[in-house]
Amino acid sequence: MNTQKQIVLIVALFFIFVGGCAAYTAIDLPVRAPDQQKWTDEQSIERGALLYANNCRTCHGNKGDGGIGPALNRADFQDQDPLLLRQNRDLVRRTLQCGRAGTLMPAWLNTNGGALNAIQIEHLVNLITAPATGEDAFGNPTSFGWTEAVHFAHNLNLHTSAVVGGDTLSLIARAHGIGPAELAALNNLPVEGTLKQGSTIQLPGFRADQDGYAYTVYKDNETITKVAEAHFVGALIIADLNKLDYSLSVKRGVATMELLTADGQPRAGLFPGEVLALPAGAVYFVTAGDTVPAVAERHGITEQQLKDLNDAIKDLEPDAEIPAEVTELKLPKIDGYIVQGQSLDDVAQTLSGTTAGMIAEANGLKASDIVAIGTSLHLPEDSWGSAAPDQINPGTACVQHAVPASVFQTLPGIGTATPATEPDEPTEISAKVTIFATQTVPEFDWIIEADGVRSEPNAGAVKVAKGTEIRFENGAGLHTITLNGVDDKPDIGPAVGDARTITFNEPGKFKLTCVYHPAMTGWIWVE
Repeated sequence: MNTQKQIVLIVALFFIFVGGCAAYTAIDLPVRAPDQQKWTDEQSIERGALLYANNCRTCHGNKGDGGIGPALNRADFQDQDPLLLRQNRDLVRRTLQCGRAGTLMPAWLNTNGGALNAIQIEHLVNLITAPATGEDAFGNPTSFGWTEAVHFAHNLNLHTSAVVGGDTLSLIARAHGIGPAELAALNNLPVEGTLKQGSTIQLPGFRADQDGYAYTVYKDNETITKVAEAHFVGALIIADLNKLDYSLSVKRGVATMELLTADGQPRAGLFPGEVLALPAGAVYFVTAGDTVPAVAERHGITEQQLKDLNDAIKDLEPDAEIPAEVTELKLPKIDGYIVQGQSLDDVAQTLSGTTAGMIAEANGLKASDIVAIGTSLHLPEDSWGSAAPDQINPGTACVQHAVPASVFQTLPGIGTATPATEPDEPTEISAKVTIFATQTVPEFDWIIEADGVRSEPNAGAVKVAKGTEIRFENGAGLHTITLNGVDDKPDIGPAVGDARTITFNEPGKFKLTCVYHPAMTGWIWVE
């Protein structure tokens, strides 16, 4: 075959190859494109579910069914009518970018001070507006993205713990000036003095080592106070005074102290309510918000004992805060300092959608158990994670997207365009009253059941005799029990069936609302 024929053959084969590729593309692309688009959409929804679990569930619940914030897993957002879908996506996108002025909803877009970029915002928009692919346990339509969000939430809870906060021996020593003075006196140094690198100071003896040990300062300008705290001088003094069991190890100049049980096993820390003696000469360093009654009660002494030793507080009213210029208070000999620490209820308040009962069940405890300070607690599987923010969005991030409150309040699940009308005072007194927090997606409601008769949502009124107990029971979401604008803690929810009872001992009229869901209303008369 000559060269010319070879060239013609090569060109012909090239065109055959190109034509074949074009034909394959023309036939295959329309078949593959929908699958590719579906895969892309599903990946975006799944990323949105992970972002939701990390950032949004504290207010809206693990599955978007509402809590402090409105429900997001709802049929009207999942409607795929093109016009409605476009409106929904625009509403969700702007709300995520800018937040909602006057509410707890912050601006999430990073250019508006938030933590998410524009692509991440779109993933969340895709999650919230994804079409329904099935039904939840209650028969409501839902998309696979919300199932993924719950899965991610459970995984996050599995790898997160809550630590019981409160006093440690070191914190108690620091608050009472115990340690630095003793260390300074032992070494004939001023308490406020600094130490030079290479100098050696003697640490006081303690129960396990009456002679103490020497410490070589490894950097210039080290202070007596820092050395005392780093080597647990004050903590050891308190521990020995109270005959607490502990271990102390010092390796390469670094001290480690650990409290022990009576049988020598490590324990997390002190117990809230535990009573300790403090060494003579201890003082108390005042912190913001302290009052004379609170300080006296914490130290197991009377207010008069405290005032007798401190002229600066003699004339203070019981509910008055100790002035800022009073930095420390003299104390008598203290034999009854009460250790301050969190209960399971207190720990639950640091989380969202979580109760003491849920924490107790997840950790094999009872809700009334007193748990050692420093204990790491497993989060319940259905916890909503960390506590919701309490900062109101001022509405300055996206002025160009501001929506008048009168318009915003007409949106489903947000509120009501007109304030609830107060009903007439009932003429009959009811003996058995239960008030339910319910949800007709996306709205939340108070429904009052009085002697077996249920009211319309958010329109109930009941009259009870003074001393009547009213049961509040949760059916969905997380709610404050707010009476005449004052929260009666703790909240109820998010668990279905979570309930508590309030005894109404004061006569009067009480408007029942919920801080998280302003449209929830009810009225209680007590006589």
